[in-house]
Amino acid sequence: MPITYQIVGCTNPRGAEGVEYATNRAVKTGDYDFRQLADDIQFATTATKADIVAVLTAAKEFIKTHLLQGQRIVLSEIGALQANLRSKCFNQTVIPSDTFDPASFIKGVGIRFRADADLLKYVRTNRSLKRVPSALMA
Repeated sequence: MPITYQIVGCTNPRGAEGVEYATNRAVKTGDYDFRQLADDIQFATTATKADIVAVLTAAKEFIKTHLLQGQRIVLSEIGALQANLRSKCFNQTVIPSDTFDPASFIKGVGIRFRADADLLKYVRTNRSLKRVPSALMA
């Protein structure tokens, strides 16, 4: 199955003024959810669906717990997950102040995913591409 993409407009910070730029962006063709994953694993193995759902549910809970403990979750041959923070920069002179609250500079919390090198290599070398219509290609 090909990776679908479309051409979309973008800004080029080093580009010429008054020139419109475009780039290719991958587009989502659908979702592959928890239930579909359990069905596919059941079809490919001798495990029952109930056992697969139980294992996946337990894995999800352990992943959530360990992310909140600051640990990196390494799923061999898939990738690694780690909690990260988005924060505003602040002047270092405020750090020793009695009123300094570092948490007040945190703008958000997210999860960073870094794909395993072998998985990334597989996708890059075994990919096919399919362009879908876009407003720029009318």
